[in-house]
Amino acid sequence: MKHMGNTPLVYLLIITGCVLAISCISVLLWFLGDASWQFWQAFGLSPLWADEWYPYESLYGLLPAIIGSFWVMIIAMMIAVPCGLSAAIVSSEILPLSWQSWIRMGMEILAGIPSVVYGLIGLWVLLPWLQNIFDLLTGHSLLAAGMILSLMILPTMMVMAQDALRLIPLEQRETAMSLGLNWNQRLCRILLPQAWPGIRSGILLGLGRALGETMAVMLVVGSLDRVPQPIYNILEPAQTLTSRIGREMGEAAFGSMHFSALMACGLVLAATAIFLSLLSQQHRGRLNV
Repeated sequence: MKHMGNTPLVYLLIITGCVLAISCISVLLWFLGDASWQFWQAFGLSPLWADEWYPYESLYGLLPAIIGSFWVMIIAMMIAVPCGLSAAIVSSEILPLSWQSWIRMGMEILAGIPSVVYGLIGLWVLLPWLQNIFDLLTGHSLLAAGMILSLMILPTMMVMAQDALRLIPLEQRETAMSLGLNWNQRLCRILLPQAWPGIRSGILLGLGRALGETMAVMLVVGSLDRVPQPIYNILEPAQTLTSRIGREMGEAAFGSMHFSALMACGLVLAATAIFLSLLSQQHRGRLNV
């Protein structure tokens, strides 16, 4: 009876949370759309596939930054997802409990380090290393930005995957062992399928940080407004939407076309993040069916 009596309050809290979330997203999109309306009204959608960015000549091509953001995100996820999942599996399923707490504490410390510190480490260590390894004129590149981002999102993915694995009851592991399943079979058939929602949430959080990170990327990507030649060349200096906003926002006069173009970059980022989130929710629904 007590639980039933609390049910309306629970429903009210859920509805309030949903309304607040939808309101915040709507206000964010409205703000970005209103601030960038001058840009879209003047140029339409053509800047999305234009490749020249010269604000003082009224050229606002977004394509180089969009391609740069895509490659940086892909590189970061390709490194961080397998490494984070492997670290979570090893720390939660193989290592003794005393080691698990130390590893988790280390990951939480890494997650709390400011992004500018990662960028400075990239400038001091990663860029010279890439320059020597690949014989480049400069280490500034999409690869450098992706590698720095992978280190930044790795703790989030690892901790959330570890939590998801720990929530699986010990009885299920014992039952799987009694059925004769070896360690690989238990992992692939029992643990990972049940932990997938938590793992997926960690991947999405990491993806969101990879899309929105500015300072560390700006320091190592090179901020060169051109499409890589060829397009898959991740060793060239490039530009991302976030690094462009971070580097040029201080130069743009409020209300100018340049300012509106930078806000359009922010709108593209926000729309991409929302689209990926909705896509993942749709995929999750199909899996549940």
